[in-house]
Amino acid sequence: MELKQELKYSEDPAFKEFKNLFVQRIPRYTVKLPGRPWKTKQKALSDTPIISHLEGKYYIGTLGKWYPGFCVFDFDDVSMDDIERIRDSVRLEASNSMLINSESPGSYHLYFPTLYNGKPPTVRAQQAILKPFAQQNNIEIYPQPNRTLRLPFGAGQDCVDIEYLHLKDWKQKLRWFNKLDPLDLKTVPYHQQELDLYIPAKRQPGAYKTGKQLLETGLDSRNSRHEAQFNILCYLHAINTTPEAAIETVYNWVKNKHNGYSKEVNSGHLRSIKDEIIRQAHSTYSTNEHSYYYPNEINNSHNGYITKADIKDIIMLTGASMPRVKFLYNLVKYCYPRRYRNFVDIHSDRFIEWGSRRNYLQYLEEFKGILNRGETYQAADRSKNIKGFSKSIKLTWNYRDISQAILIDDRAPETFEDTIRLTYQPQEFRELLTAAGAKRTAAIDAVKRTYEVSEMSKHNKL
Repeated sequence: MELKQELKYSEDPAFKEFKNLFVQRIPRYTVKLPGRPWKTKQKALSDTPIISHLEGKYYIGTLGKWYPGFCVFDFDDVSMDDIERIRDSVRLEASNSMLINSESPGSYHLYFPTLYNGKPPTVRAQQAILKPFAQQNNIEIYPQPNRTLRLPFGAGQDCVDIEYLHLKDWKQKLRWFNKLDPLDLKTVPYHQQELDLYIPAKRQPGAYKTGKQLLETGLDSRNSRHEAQFNILCYLHAINTTPEAAIETVYNWVKNKHNGYSKEVNSGHLRSIKDEIIRQAHSTYSTNEHSYYYPNEINNSHNGYITKADIKDIIMLTGASMPRVKFLYNLVKYCYPRRYRNFVDIHSDRFIEWGSRRNYLQYLEEFKGILNRGETYQAADRSKNIKGFSKSIKLTWNYRDISQAILIDDRAPETFEDTIRLTYQPQEFRELLTAAGAKRTAAIDAVKRTYEVSEMSKHNKL
């Protein structure tokens, strides 16, 4: 493939978004040339085969990610009436799912984004939740951690729903897929209940960068293998690799890139090394899963992201009123990955978290110039364990390109204060507040509170 063509794709935000949604690069992938069987490639997937898939030259299949973000019902030799019956049974329609032709006649893939109890499920949890439903309806569920799935939007993978028949280009299909509302798997008949646990995760500063570098260069000193394995596992979790793929990757790394520094490898103790990696992976992934500490791309797509230009707009629009600044900051951040949807449903609990029970309705009213509210409403009913949520909203906003998002190690910061400290110097932030109308003393106090949080956190860890 010509270098010019590859550069065109690498600079395309839609191509990056496609990869974030559907592509698992490691540890292997599969290829299918027209009229030939699938062939496994025991190596990491590069951009070139993905481009060839989208251009219809051949097909690429990849393993599931740890948090897939979507689900696929695989229909093989099933009538359209049965497909529609199954779709109806889980309230799937064109507004929240996309039916696509597969290569074989009478075969289809039904794609839809997923949540479970309002949170992204892991691939393992998604398989467990849907197993009874799949058995009842004789269908197979993808993505899977150990079996590849053909990437969407390649040759002959056309949309079947009448609403999407006009979509021919992969970018158009991707854009409409991003408009789909997620299905909460707790509404699926016969679904397997998942426990909702919370265990605080231990953060490891610098593990992402260290793990990424070690994976490329290999072990760099004696008596460091255990820590190096942990750092690489943290990096592989961050890029949404399954535990199975992470274990395989780290084990192969130790064997091939220990650079003579590991006494255990030199002594041939590979079985004990493998067992140790398995224990480390189980601990790392389990703790992160139960603390809802998501891989980077899932964190950014579920919790949201924002740009520096947005922060300036927010501060100017609110007149630097910090409670309103933080409320609108969280609202814009949350809407960014959902900006293609017609309306976004937001539970009142989230509004209360961003503001307070006393003032969030007032803020929504104040922002009605940029915020339209739909008619959908669910009242809370504690006796039936039903959470209430506010009317769906549509935020009219000058959304910037995702490439401008404020990220650290490819991850959006968790709090407003973290975002400001990452983006502005104290003096610059104070000048922005005063330019928006804040009094000098109020601006100084806001800067002090924002930047002292970091110092207090450091002190509390000592």
